[in-house]
Amino acid sequence: MEGISHFKKETVFFIEAIENFFSTDGIGYHLQFLKNWLNPPQNEFEYSPHKHPAKLLGFYEKLVPLFDYSDLIFNRSEADTEFIKAIAADECNLERELVLLTYSPKLLSSGEMKNPKLTFLDIFIFFESDSYKIVYKEWLLAGLENKLDLDWDQYIFLFYQNTKKMLEACWLIHERIVTKNSLKSIGRYYHMAIFENTSPLAFDQELFDNPFAAINFFFSLDSLAGHKLYLKNWYKTALAEGNRVSDAADYFFFYNKFTQLINAGYLIAVKKLVYANALNPRPEAVNDYGNVVSYNSYSIGLCEVNTLLAEHIENPYRFIESFFVPEKIKQLRLGLLEWLYAAFNHKSRIKLMDKEFLFEQYEVMMMVMEAFFLIISNPLENDYVYYERDNYAE
Repeated sequence: MEGISHFKKETVFFIEAIENFFSTDGIGYHLQFLKNWLNPPQNEFEYSPHKHPAKLLGFYEKLVPLFDYSDLIFNRSEADTEFIKAIAADECNLERELVLLTYSPKLLSSGEMKNPKLTFLDIFIFFESDSYKIVYKEWLLAGLENKLDLDWDQYIFLFYQNTKKMLEACWLIHERIVTKNSLKSIGRYYHMAIFENTSPLAFDQELFDNPFAAINFFFSLDSLAGHKLYLKNWYKTALAEGNRVSDAADYFFFYNKFTQLINAGYLIAVKKLVYANALNPRPEAVNDYGNVVSYNSYSIGLCEVNTLLAEHIENPYRFIESFFVPEKIKQLRLGLLEWLYAAFNHKSRIKLMDKEFLFEQYEVMMMVMEAFFLIISNPLENDYVYYERDNYAE
Protein backbone atom coordinates (compact mmCIF):
# COMPACT_ATOMS: atom_id res chain seq x y z
CA MET A 1 0.00 0.00 0.00
CA GLU A 2 1.51 3.29 -1.08
CA GLY A 3 1.90 6.34 1.11
CA ILE A 4 1.82 4.76 4.59
CA SER A 5 5.47 3.76 5.07
CA HIS A 6 6.16 6.91 7.09
CA PHE A 7 3.60 5.94 9.72
CA LYS A 8 4.52 4.00 12.84
CA LYS A 9 4.57 0.20 12.61
CA GLU A 10 1.45 -0.31 14.71
CA THR A 11 -0.35 2.31 12.63
CA VAL A 12 0.50 0.43 9.44
CA PHE A 13 -0.92 -2.76 10.99
CA PHE A 14 -4.12 -0.88 11.84
CA ILE A 15 -4.49 0.46 8.29
CA GLU A 16 -3.89 -3.02 6.87
CA ALA A 17 -6.58 -4.43 9.21
CA ILE A 18 -9.01 -1.77 7.97
CA GLU A 19 -8.16 -2.55 4.34
CA ASN A 20 -8.69 -6.26 5.01
CA PHE A 21 -12.05 -5.60 6.68
CA PHE A 22 -13.38 -3.59 3.73
CA SER A 23 -11.65 -5.61 1.01
CA THR A 24 -14.80 -7.47 -0.06
CA ASP A 25 -17.75 -5.38 1.15
CA GLY A 26 -18.56 -1.77 1.99
CA ILE A 27 -19.66 -0.19 5.25
CA GLY A 28 -23.37 -0.61 4.55
CA TYR A 29 -23.05 -4.38 4.17
CA HIS A 30 -20.98 -4.75 7.33
CA LEU A 31 -23.36 -2.68 9.46
CA GLN A 32 -26.30 -4.76 8.23
CA PHE A 33 -24.37 -7.98 8.87
CA LEU A 34 -23.60 -6.85 12.42
CA LYS A 35 -27.24 -5.93 12.98
CA ASN A 36 -28.46 -9.30 11.71
CA TRP A 37 -25.89 -11.09 13.87
CA LEU A 38 -26.88 -9.40 17.14
CA ASN A 39 -30.57 -9.02 16.29
CA PRO A 40 -31.37 -12.03 14.07
CA PRO A 41 -34.19 -11.52 11.54
CA GLN A 42 -37.45 -13.16 12.56
CA ASN A 43 -38.50 -13.76 8.96
CA GLU A 44 -37.03 -17.04 7.69
CA PHE A 45 -36.71 -15.58 4.20
CA GLU A 46 -34.37 -12.87 5.42
CA TYR A 47 -30.63 -13.30 5.74
CA SER A 48 -29.37 -14.52 9.11
CA PRO A 49 -25.60 -14.93 9.75
CA HIS A 50 -25.97 -18.16 11.71
CA LYS A 51 -27.05 -19.82 8.45
CA HIS A 52 -23.61 -18.97 7.06
CA PRO A 53 -21.12 -19.92 9.82
CA ALA A 54 -18.06 -19.36 7.60
CA LYS A 55 -19.10 -15.76 6.92
CA LEU A 56 -19.89 -15.15 10.58
CA LEU A 57 -16.50 -16.49 11.65
CA GLY A 58 -14.74 -14.49 8.93
CA PHE A 59 -16.52 -11.31 10.02
CA TYR A 60 -15.48 -11.92 13.63
CA GLU A 61 -11.84 -12.56 12.72
CA LYS A 62 -11.68 -9.32 10.72
CA LEU A 63 -13.48 -7.32 13.41
CA VAL A 64 -11.35 -8.22 16.43
CA PRO A 65 -8.04 -6.73 15.13
CA LEU A 66 -9.77 -3.37 14.67
CA PHE A 67 -10.37 -3.22 18.42
CA ASP A 68 -6.81 -4.34 19.22
CA TYR A 69 -4.95 -1.95 16.94
CA SER A 70 -7.16 1.08 17.53
CA ASP A 71 -6.85 0.66 21.31
CA LEU A 72 -3.11 0.30 20.93
CA ILE A 73 -2.42 3.34 18.75
CA PHE A 74 -4.93 5.73 20.29
CA ASN A 75 -4.67 4.79 23.98
CA ARG A 76 -1.52 2.84 24.73
CA SER A 77 1.26 4.40 22.68
CA GLU A 78 2.54 7.83 21.82
CA ALA A 79 0.33 9.48 19.22
CA ASP A 80 1.31 9.04 15.57
CA THR A 81 0.93 12.70 14.69
CA GLU A 82 1.39 12.14 10.95
CA PHE A 83 -1.41 9.58 10.94
CA ILE A 84 -3.73 11.76 13.04
CA LYS A 85 -3.14 14.60 10.59
CA ALA A 86 -3.71 12.38 7.54
CA ILE A 87 -7.11 11.08 8.68
CA ALA A 88 -8.47 14.49 9.68
CA ALA A 89 -10.79 16.54 7.46
CA ASP A 90 -11.97 20.14 7.56
CA GLU A 91 -15.48 21.45 6.87
CA CYS A 92 -14.81 21.79 3.16
CA ASN A 93 -13.64 18.17 2.87
CA LEU A 94 -16.72 16.95 4.71
CA GLU A 95 -18.88 18.71 2.12
CA ARG A 96 -16.90 17.03 -0.65
CA GLU A 97 -17.37 13.63 0.95
CA LEU A 98 -21.14 14.06 0.86
CA VAL A 99 -20.79 14.00 -2.93
CA LEU A 100 -17.96 11.55 -3.39
CA LEU A 101 -18.64 8.82 -0.84
CA THR A 102 -21.46 6.30 -0.99
CA TYR A 103 -22.10 6.43 2.76
CA SER A 104 -22.05 9.21 5.32
CA PRO A 105 -21.69 8.25 9.02
CA LYS A 106 -24.95 8.43 10.94
CA LEU A 107 -23.62 7.98 14.48
CA LEU A 108 -20.56 10.21 14.40
CA SER A 109 -20.71 13.86 15.37
CA SER A 110 -19.30 16.47 13.01
CA GLY A 111 -16.29 16.72 15.33
CA GLU A 112 -15.70 12.96 15.12
CA MET A 113 -16.01 13.05 11.34
CA LYS A 114 -13.43 15.83 11.22
CA ASN A 115 -11.14 13.94 13.60
CA PRO A 116 -11.92 10.17 13.80
CA LYS A 117 -9.45 9.87 16.68
CA LEU A 118 -12.19 11.26 18.94
CA THR A 119 -14.39 8.26 18.13
CA PHE A 120 -11.78 5.77 19.32
CA LEU A 121 -11.12 7.76 22.49
CA ASP A 122 -14.87 7.69 23.17
CA ILE A 123 -15.42 3.95 22.71
CA PHE A 124 -12.50 3.09 24.99
CA ILE A 125 -13.50 5.37 27.89
CA PHE A 126 -15.19 2.56 29.82
CA PHE A 127 -14.06 -0.58 27.96
CA GLU A 128 -10.66 -1.83 26.80
CA SER A 129 -10.21 -3.88 23.65
CA ASP A 130 -10.16 -7.09 25.73
CA SER A 131 -13.67 -6.32 26.98
CA TYR A 132 -14.98 -6.06 23.42
CA LYS A 133 -13.15 -9.26 22.42
CA ILE A 134 -14.62 -11.26 25.29
CA VAL A 135 -18.15 -10.08 24.54
CA TYR A 136 -17.88 -10.73 20.82
CA LYS A 137 -16.42 -14.20 21.37
CA GLU A 138 -19.48 -15.05 23.48
CA TRP A 139 -21.77 -13.63 20.79
CA LEU A 140 -19.88 -15.57 18.11
CA LEU A 141 -20.43 -18.90 19.85
CA ALA A 142 -24.07 -18.07 20.48
CA GLY A 143 -24.53 -17.02 16.86
CA LEU A 144 -22.93 -20.19 15.50
CA GLU A 145 -25.22 -22.29 17.70
CA ASN A 146 -28.25 -20.14 16.79
CA LYS A 147 -28.83 -19.44 20.48
CA LEU A 148 -28.39 -15.70 20.42
CA ASP A 149 -31.13 -14.22 22.56
CA LEU A 150 -29.82 -10.84 23.69
CA ASP A 151 -31.66 -8.82 26.26
CA TRP A 152 -30.95 -5.38 24.86
CA ASP A 153 -30.15 -3.64 28.10
CA GLN A 154 -28.00 -0.52 28.30
CA TYR A 155 -24.82 -2.56 28.73
CA ILE A 156 -25.24 -4.66 25.59
CA PHE A 157 -26.58 -1.79 23.53
CA LEU A 158 -23.49 0.31 24.34
CA PHE A 159 -21.17 -2.40 22.98
CA TYR A 160 -23.26 -2.57 19.81
CA GLN A 161 -23.42 1.21 19.33
CA ASN A 162 -19.71 1.64 20.01
CA THR A 163 -18.91 -1.03 17.45
CA LYS A 164 -20.99 0.73 14.80
CA LYS A 165 -19.27 4.03 15.60
CA MET A 166 -15.87 2.36 15.32
CA LEU A 167 -16.77 0.84 11.94
CA GLU A 168 -17.94 4.21 10.64
CA ALA A 169 -14.69 5.82 11.79
CA CYS A 170 -12.65 3.00 10.24
CA TRP A 171 -14.53 3.43 7.00
CA LEU A 172 -13.69 7.15 6.90
CA ILE A 173 -10.02 6.25 7.44
CA HIS A 174 -10.31 3.68 4.65
CA GLU A 175 -11.73 6.22 2.22
CA ARG A 176 -9.20 8.90 3.19
CA ILE A 177 -6.05 6.78 3.46
CA VAL A 178 -6.54 3.51 1.56
CA THR A 179 -8.75 4.24 -1.46
CA LYS A 180 -8.31 8.03 -1.28
CA ASN A 181 -11.86 8.40 -2.60
CA SER A 182 -12.22 11.48 -0.42
CA LEU A 183 -9.56 13.22 -2.49
CA LYS A 184 -11.06 12.62 -5.92
CA SER A 185 -11.99 15.58 -8.06
CA ILE A 186 -15.68 16.41 -8.37
CA GLY A 187 -15.22 18.77 -11.27
CA ARG A 188 -16.76 22.16 -11.87
CA TYR A 189 -20.42 21.30 -11.44
CA TYR A 190 -20.43 20.80 -7.67
CA HIS A 191 -24.15 21.31 -7.00
CA MET A 192 -25.14 19.19 -9.98
CA ALA A 193 -22.87 16.42 -8.65
CA ILE A 194 -24.70 16.54 -5.33
CA PHE A 195 -28.07 16.47 -7.07
CA GLU A 196 -27.16 13.44 -9.17
CA ASN A 197 -25.83 11.68 -6.08
CA THR A 198 -29.06 12.13 -4.15
CA SER A 199 -31.77 12.27 -6.80
CA PRO A 200 -30.98 10.16 -9.86
CA LEU A 201 -34.57 10.25 -11.08
CA ALA A 202 -34.45 12.99 -13.69
CA PHE A 203 -36.83 15.91 -13.95
CA ASP A 204 -37.92 17.01 -17.37
CA GLN A 205 -36.73 20.46 -18.33
CA GLU A 206 -39.99 22.18 -17.38
CA LEU A 207 -39.90 20.90 -13.81
CA PHE A 208 -36.18 21.53 -13.53
CA ASP A 209 -36.73 25.15 -14.51
CA ASN A 210 -39.72 25.48 -12.17
CA PRO A 211 -39.73 22.84 -9.39
CA PHE A 212 -42.82 24.46 -7.84
CA ALA A 213 -44.83 22.99 -10.72
CA ALA A 214 -44.26 19.53 -9.20
CA ILE A 215 -45.62 20.75 -5.87
CA ASN A 216 -48.66 22.35 -7.49
CA PHE A 217 -49.40 19.13 -9.37
CA PHE A 218 -49.02 17.05 -6.19
CA PHE A 219 -51.67 19.10 -4.39
CA SER A 220 -53.93 19.16 -7.42
CA LEU A 221 -54.28 15.39 -7.00
CA ASP A 222 -55.63 15.56 -3.47
CA SER A 223 -55.84 17.76 -0.39
CA LEU A 224 -53.22 17.75 2.36
CA ALA A 225 -55.56 15.65 4.52
CA GLY A 226 -56.04 13.17 1.68
CA HIS A 227 -52.31 12.76 1.12
CA LYS A 228 -51.77 12.30 4.85
CA LEU A 229 -54.40 9.57 4.98
CA TYR A 230 -52.77 7.79 2.04
CA LEU A 231 -49.37 8.06 3.74
CA LYS A 232 -50.81 6.64 6.97
CA ASN A 233 -52.24 3.63 5.15
CA TRP A 234 -48.94 3.05 3.36
CA TYR A 235 -47.03 3.19 6.67
CA LYS A 236 -49.41 0.76 8.39
CA THR A 237 -49.25 -1.67 5.46
CA ALA A 238 -45.44 -1.60 5.34
CA LEU A 239 -45.25 -2.03 9.11
CA ALA A 240 -47.62 -4.96 9.48
CA GLU A 241 -46.63 -8.55 8.85
CA GLY A 242 -48.48 -10.45 6.16
CA ASN A 243 -50.14 -7.40 4.59
CA ARG A 244 -49.79 -6.42 0.97
CA VAL A 245 -51.51 -3.63 -0.92
CA SER A 246 -53.99 -4.57 -3.62
CA ASP A 247 -53.78 -1.22 -5.44
CA ALA A 248 -50.04 -1.40 -6.11
CA ALA A 249 -50.16 1.00 -9.05
CA ASP A 250 -51.59 3.76 -6.84
CA TYR A 251 -48.84 3.36 -4.27
CA PHE A 252 -46.15 3.34 -6.92
CA PHE A 253 -47.67 6.51 -8.37
CA PHE A 254 -47.62 8.16 -4.93
CA TYR A 255 -44.02 7.04 -4.44
CA ASN A 256 -42.99 8.63 -7.75
CA LYS A 257 -44.79 11.89 -7.00
CA PHE A 258 -43.30 12.10 -3.52
CA THR A 259 -39.86 11.50 -5.02
CA GLN A 260 -40.53 14.46 -7.29
CA LEU A 261 -41.27 16.52 -4.18
CA ILE A 262 -37.85 15.56 -2.83
CA ASN A 263 -36.18 16.54 -6.10
CA ALA A 264 -38.08 19.82 -6.08
CA GLY A 265 -37.15 20.53 -2.48
CA TYR A 266 -33.48 20.04 -3.20
CA LEU A 267 -33.58 22.45 -6.14
CA ILE A 268 -35.50 25.03 -4.12
CA ALA A 269 -32.98 24.82 -1.27
CA VAL A 270 -29.87 24.92 -3.45
CA LYS A 271 -31.09 27.64 -5.80
CA LYS A 272 -32.80 29.57 -2.97
CA LEU A 273 -36.08 29.84 -4.82
CA VAL A 274 -39.24 31.53 -3.55
CA TYR A 275 -42.70 30.61 -4.79
CA ALA A 276 -44.43 33.37 -6.72
CA ASN A 277 -48.13 32.68 -7.27
CA ALA A 278 -48.32 35.07 -10.22
CA LEU A 279 -45.76 32.97 -12.04
CA ASN A 280 -47.21 29.65 -10.92
CA PRO A 281 -51.03 29.80 -10.85
CA ARG A 282 -52.63 26.99 -8.86
CA PRO A 283 -54.42 24.47 -11.02
CA GLU A 284 -58.01 23.63 -10.26
CA ALA A 285 -58.49 19.92 -10.69
CA VAL A 286 -60.61 16.97 -9.62
CA ASN A 287 -58.94 14.61 -7.19
CA ASP A 288 -59.32 10.83 -6.84
CA TYR A 289 -62.50 11.27 -4.80
CA GLY A 290 -64.20 13.46 -7.39
CA ASN A 291 -63.76 16.64 -5.34
CA VAL A 292 -62.63 19.89 -6.91
CA VAL A 293 -59.33 21.07 -5.41
CA SER A 294 -59.28 24.85 -5.47
CA TYR A 295 -57.91 27.83 -3.56
CA ASN A 296 -60.52 27.39 -0.83
CA SER A 297 -59.37 23.82 -0.34
CA TYR A 298 -55.90 25.10 0.45
CA SER A 299 -57.28 27.56 3.02
CA ILE A 300 -59.36 24.89 4.73
CA GLY A 301 -56.36 22.55 4.79
CA LEU A 302 -54.34 24.83 7.06
CA CYS A 303 -55.85 23.03 10.06
CA GLU A 304 -54.08 19.87 8.87
CA VAL A 305 -50.65 21.46 9.47
CA ASN A 306 -49.89 19.91 12.85
CA THR A 307 -46.50 18.20 12.57
CA LEU A 308 -44.07 21.01 11.73
CA LEU A 309 -42.36 22.98 14.47
CA ALA A 310 -43.88 26.39 15.18
CA GLU A 311 -40.91 28.20 13.66
CA HIS A 312 -41.28 26.16 10.46
CA ILE A 313 -45.01 26.81 10.30
CA GLU A 314 -44.22 30.50 10.53
CA ASN A 315 -41.57 30.19 7.82
CA PRO A 316 -41.59 26.85 5.92
CA TYR A 317 -38.52 27.89 3.94
CA ARG A 318 -36.48 27.35 7.09
CA PHE A 319 -37.53 23.70 7.06
CA ILE A 320 -36.72 23.38 3.35
CA GLU A 321 -33.28 24.88 3.91
CA SER A 322 -32.47 22.65 6.90
CA PHE A 323 -33.90 19.37 5.60
CA PHE A 324 -33.00 19.20 1.93
CA VAL A 325 -29.31 18.37 2.28
CA PRO A 326 -27.73 15.37 0.53
CA GLU A 327 -27.45 12.95 3.45
CA LYS A 328 -31.03 13.46 4.67
CA ILE A 329 -32.31 13.08 1.11
CA LYS A 330 -30.39 9.84 0.60
CA GLN A 331 -31.74 8.43 3.87
CA LEU A 332 -35.32 9.37 3.02
CA ARG A 333 -35.12 7.92 -0.49
CA LEU A 334 -33.66 4.68 0.87
CA GLY A 335 -36.49 4.47 3.39
CA LEU A 336 -39.09 5.10 0.68
CA LEU A 337 -37.75 2.16 -1.31
CA GLU A 338 -37.98 -0.09 1.75
CA TRP A 339 -41.55 1.03 2.41
CA LEU A 340 -42.48 0.40 -1.21
CA TYR A 341 -40.99 -3.09 -1.19
CA ALA A 342 -42.66 -3.96 2.13
CA ALA A 343 -46.05 -2.75 0.86
CA PHE A 344 -45.77 -4.90 -2.27
CA ASN A 345 -44.42 -8.05 -0.59
CA HIS A 346 -46.39 -9.81 2.16
CA LYS A 347 -43.18 -11.57 3.29
CA SER A 348 -41.47 -8.30 4.11
CA ARG A 349 -42.07 -5.58 6.71
CA ILE A 350 -40.24 -2.56 8.07
CA LYS A 351 -40.81 -3.25 11.78
CA LEU A 352 -37.24 -4.46 12.31
CA MET A 353 -35.60 -1.52 10.57
CA ASP A 354 -33.72 1.21 12.43
CA LYS A 355 -35.94 3.85 14.04
CA GLU A 356 -34.99 6.55 11.52
CA PHE A 357 -36.81 4.51 8.84
CA LEU A 358 -39.95 3.96 10.91
CA PHE A 359 -41.97 6.66 12.68
CA GLU A 360 -39.21 9.24 12.22
CA GLN A 361 -39.49 8.85 8.47
CA TYR A 362 -43.30 8.92 8.63
CA GLU A 363 -43.09 12.17 10.57
CA VAL A 364 -40.55 13.66 8.15
CA MET A 365 -42.75 12.84 5.16
CA MET A 366 -45.69 14.62 6.80
CA MET A 367 -43.51 17.64 7.53
CA VAL A 368 -42.32 17.77 3.91
CA MET A 369 -45.91 17.81 2.64
CA GLU A 370 -46.95 20.40 5.22
CA ALA A 371 -44.06 22.72 4.39
CA PHE A 372 -44.80 22.62 0.67
CA PHE A 373 -48.50 23.10 1.34
CA LEU A 374 -47.79 26.24 3.36
CA ILE A 375 -45.47 27.62 0.68
CA ILE A 376 -48.01 27.39 -2.11
CA SER A 377 -50.87 28.47 0.17
CA ASN A 378 -49.24 31.75 1.18
CA PRO A 379 -46.81 32.72 -1.57
CA LEU A 380 -44.27 35.49 -1.14
CA GLU A 381 -45.25 36.67 2.33
CA ASN A 382 -42.44 38.80 3.69
CA ASP A 383 -41.78 36.62 6.72
CA TYR A 384 -41.14 33.63 4.47
CA VAL A 385 -38.13 35.05 2.68
CA TYR A 386 -34.94 33.84 4.35
CA TYR A 387 -32.45 35.10 1.81
CA GLU A 388 -32.02 38.18 -0.32
CA ARG A 389 -34.42 37.30 -3.08
CA ASP A 390 -37.81 38.87 -3.78
CA ASN A 391 -39.27 36.38 -6.24
CA TYR A 392 -38.70 33.08 -7.96
CA ALA A 393 -37.98 34.34 -11.46
CA GLU A 394 -34.33 34.33 -12.46
